[in-house]
Amino acid sequence: MNIRRLAAIALLLLFWNGSFAQSSERFAGLHLDFHATLQDSGIGKHFTAELIDSMLRITRPDFIQVDCKGHAGISSYPTTIGNPAPAFDKDILALWREVTRRHGIPLYVHYSGIWDTRAIELNPHWARINADGKPDNNAISLFSGYTDSLLIPQITELATRYQLDGIWIDGDCWVLRADYHPEAQKAFKNIHGNVSVPLKPGDSLYFEWMEFHRKAFRDYIVRYTHAGHHASAAFKVTSNWSFSSLMPEPVDVPVDYLSGDVAGANSLYSAAFESRSLALQGKPWDLMSWSFAWKNNSKATKSVLQLQQEAAQVLAQGGGFQTYWQQNRDGSPEPYQFRKMAEIVQFCKDREAFTFKGETVPQIGLLFSTYTWRRHQTQNLYAAHYQQGIKGVLNMLLDSGLPADILMDHHLEGRMDRYALLVIPEWPEIDPAIRVRLLQYVNNGGRLLVIGAEAVRDFTQELGVTVSDTLKRNVGLFAGVGEKIMLTHTSFQPFVGGQGVATFGKQMEADDLRFVTSNALASAKDYGRGKIAGIYFDMAAFYNKNQNPLSRALLQAVVKNLEPGIVSYITSAAKAHQSVTRKNGKTYIHLINPNGPHNNPNVLVYEELPPVTHIKVDIHMASKPGSVKLQPGNRKLPYRYRNGILSVAVDRLEVYEIIEIE
Repeated sequence: MNIRRLAAIALLLLFWNGSFAQSSERFAGLHLDFHATLQDSGIGKHFTAELIDSMLRITRPDFIQVDCKGHAGISSYPTTIGNPAPAFDKDILALWREVTRRHGIPLYVHYSGIWDTRAIELNPHWARINADGKPDNNAISLFSGYTDSLLIPQITELATRYQLDGIWIDGDCWVLRADYHPEAQKAFKNIHGNVSVPLKPGDSLYFEWMEFHRKAFRDYIVRYTHAGHHASAAFKVTSNWSFSSLMPEPVDVPVDYLSGDVAGANSLYSAAFESRSLALQGKPWDLMSWSFAWKNNSKATKSVLQLQQEAAQVLAQGGGFQTYWQQNRDGSPEPYQFRKMAEIVQFCKDREAFTFKGETVPQIGLLFSTYTWRRHQTQNLYAAHYQQGIKGVLNMLLDSGLPADILMDHHLEGRMDRYALLVIPEWPEIDPAIRVRLLQYVNNGGRLLVIGAEAVRDFTQELGVTVSDTLKRNVGLFAGVGEKIMLTHTSFQPFVGGQGVATFGKQMEADDLRFVTSNALASAKDYGRGKIAGIYFDMAAFYNKNQNPLSRALLQAVVKNLEPGIVSYITSAAKAHQSVTRKNGKTYIHLINPNGPHNNPNVLVYEELPPVTHIKVDIHMASKPGSVKLQPGNRKLPYRYRNGILSVAVDRLEVYEIIEIE
């Protein structure tokens, strides 16, 4: 028997034993849960090791997350510590562990943290107390005995008895609200004296009351993370959505990775925003897409194309990607979904070498003002509030083919000067100290664009304009750019430009090019060695609901005037999203097809995606490249290099292609 035949047989035996070589990284994963309830008494009935073996052979993920305890607070395995389901046919968590270990696949669990309805039913004194003095039926108080009596012991059980690889704690930061539990009030008064605990925004010490709860939440994460690490040094812990757009703060607790789940509607743009909110936080991260769309009280599994588009946004920022699939009520996965899972996992793995842990090249930085976010508070302490401005401006930039990062306040230190252009996206105010630093950045040669009727009022002197004392709120504005006119209801700040101020666009009196007013829509001016520009109306929320070429045309005209020296421009009319990253000494231009009715409220699932054709990209390069390829596939791309500009054409973009430059 020759050596080749022996090698083939060895590989075959490895395959049938399930001993696949798997990555220990959280790159391409699968998440399954079903939030067990007291009505689920047949858990494990149709669950077999053979079914899971088949699933893993077909899908071959890098990691998998499965149900453990959902928001109802019922554990879907026979816990000896928590609150198990009424009856089990099998211990499905033990079977998950047995089969994933055989395949060499890390196993994590989904566990609901602050949201635990059953724990409160059995221990009413653990409930959070709301501002009206009534206990919350679902949310735990961080000042109760829950953490030490249930959460930490159960984490220890999962890490030791089941020898899991990690935990993904859900129902945590996004459930947090101010807690009027007696122990919370006592702790607050120990800090601030015998004061009245504030009940609503505007009350004395209300901001301090919110910050007190944020610190308590971070302390809570520290406690259970240390407990997981103490139980097993290799056990990895995260709190879902911590240090993301919902919690835009520096990572100051010992979580091992960051993660979040993007819900089923308009997920392409959500994935783009949430990926950029995680990418610069300095921790390994991944993002999860729901495999199903949920609109108009209806639900259906998304097409592979939809999920590939969402995955592309995540991979292009250097993250890992997982998809969420629901388990049946007995805990078994749905076999008819296995092939679809496999296609998504393979789509990611085909691009792993060019994407995973790549670092974005600083170009356009979009300021996420944590300062403002904290001061425009809702009842939820960590929530997606006050973000329409930054989301809409990001969408416009991406739809204009411009690469952008999201910069939270703490990201600016040591990084600001690396960006060609910084953008303030409709924040009505920003941290005064950051304002000073931004103007120093411009004075030293940077470019700054301030967008929004309120935002520009803090920069009128630097913009070289005069504005009236009051701005026009919620007015009908006929905005004109070139031969395009659009009616939008928005806030608008009329201005008069001074010497050296260039203006863009015009306010119209009607939907008619003959009726132009003297009011421009945007301005730009030299400031020190740099430039500063302003757009004087709120455009983001309108664009989110009404995509239009006029908004993009105005934004593009202003950016072009600023001459920011961006590394990569899409010079054709083709609409494609792009990101620029570096990895292993190579530069990657990521091109994503944003077409399809993903943001149409009347479309649940779509299976066809119009391709983007004839894309032309100009890339600033100090020297002629050694090779230019299209990945995956190692396909050589023809190019032209002249006067420091590398010009590349991509004839057809189906979903996601990567230009590799070496």
